[in-house]
Amino acid sequence: MNPILGILSLLIAIGAQGAPIFAADPGFAVPVGQRQLFLDDAGIESSSGITRTVHPPRRHSENPLLSPDTTWERGCQVYGTAYYDEAVERFKMWYLTGPKDRGLTPLKRDGYERAPHTTMAAYAESTDGVHWVKPKLGILPYDGDTQNNLLGVGRFNCEGISVLHDPHDSDPQRRWKCVYWDHGSGGWEVRNGKPFCMDGPDDGWHVAFSEDGIHWNRYEGNPVISKYCDTNQNVVYDEKLKKYVGFSRFGFGRRLARSESDDFLHWAVPQLVLACDEERGPGTQLYGPGVDIYEGVYLGMLWIYREGGDGKIDTQLATSRDGSSCTRVGDRAIWLHLGDDDSWEGGMVQSVERIIVRGDELYIYYCGVHGAHTGPKVKDVVRKHPVQIGLLIQRRDGFVSLDADEQPGTIVTRPFTLAGENLTVNVDAVTGDLIVEVLDETGQVLTRSGRLSGDLIQERVNWNEDNLGNWRGRAVSLRFTLKNAQLYSYWFE
Repeated sequence: MNPILGILSLLIAIGAQGAPIFAADPGFAVPVGQRQLFLDDAGIESSSGITRTVHPPRRHSENPLLSPDTTWERGCQVYGTAYYDEAVERFKMWYLTGPKDRGLTPLKRDGYERAPHTTMAAYAESTDGVHWVKPKLGILPYDGDTQNNLLGVGRFNCEGISVLHDPHDSDPQRRWKCVYWDHGSGGWEVRNGKPFCMDGPDDGWHVAFSEDGIHWNRYEGNPVISKYCDTNQNVVYDEKLKKYVGFSRFGFGRRLARSESDDFLHWAVPQLVLACDEERGPGTQLYGPGVDIYEGVYLGMLWIYREGGDGKIDTQLATSRDGSSCTRVGDRAIWLHLGDDDSWEGGMVQSVERIIVRGDELYIYYCGVHGAHTGPKVKDVVRKHPVQIGLLIQRRDGFVSLDADEQPGTIVTRPFTLAGENLTVNVDAVTGDLIVEVLDETGQVLTRSGRLSGDLIQERVNWNEDNLGNWRGRAVSLRFTLKNAQLYSYWFE
């Protein structure tokens, strides 16, 4: 424990009723309704007999769910966004694709040519998140025909579109926002028999706005960041900062960098926030992330590329409380593993940035690639399957748990000001139990729960004495005692 925080936690004050209380830790708060996960140690004062486990999600039995089946789709790739729109009760997905089997025949649009291998943003939607349709939008001509699901985002080579729904924007024309990397404004040429996009003055991070998330208007001041961003793009709105926050490579190579904006138009100079080292193998790189804010903290799903090894890409987790200082979760344990070598996801698995809450489960979409990424040790790859999109299902809050076995373990939270009246826990104690205690400034128990047993995803805690309302406004800690149990999260209501 940080010694300064330890001293602060023992400061004694006199309450309104003359009862001794101690100061809440200014660096830790437990807002009502916000679930407290154990992705890092930020909320933990001490623990004993506890291990942290990273839990891989399960794959949907019908995967892959979105596959290329048109002439303008050589693959379906989630350098994009999945979202559940509550207003229309519909899942929406913005993904990348590109022309199939065009050779060196360019794609013509609005009086200029796009490279024959250009990447384009496409749209699909679903009522259940499993069965998807590709609506005929009538927006972007493909060989003169607009009856397709292509979007008019990006003029040259759109890569990595991130869509943000911002329903509280006062301008209805800006309630859907997106960022994307557009590359190739210098035209294209043939090199060694293959098309190649050339750098130009309009290359960089672009923004666009929409009233419906389908018909987009590009900002005339693009690019808003003139940096190289050939990977997935991510944008979120941070309620605490009251800022838009974007993540991409931004010219730092295969690393993660960050920028922020007050108005979505003017963006700060990007700063590097995370890079890989070689602790898990030579030439390990951060190929890209899916980043979202989940229960008040940043959660990054990192695509780990082993350039110096087998060239494959799986996914690990990272977290941040401020969007800048990152912690690798679970000692860099793999969260999303590859499929079998010969499967459609045997070479790379990459997640999209939005985490969709569906009752007691989380939906997270991802794409799979057959075969490794080409590189220094992997020169040629024959792909037996196209790039396709599938669905991952995770227990609510279930990325990580704190576990104890037959020997009981304890977790004591950092002190915080109690704001809620009811405590709820997410715990798997089918073969064991959990007891929760509320502690005062001296470590004495104010109240204690009964034994909780079972697989309890959302269980309200009942107390043996009194109730939490007696200590609202005071600084308290919680002590969890587990036996043969896994604790995922807790929160107050």
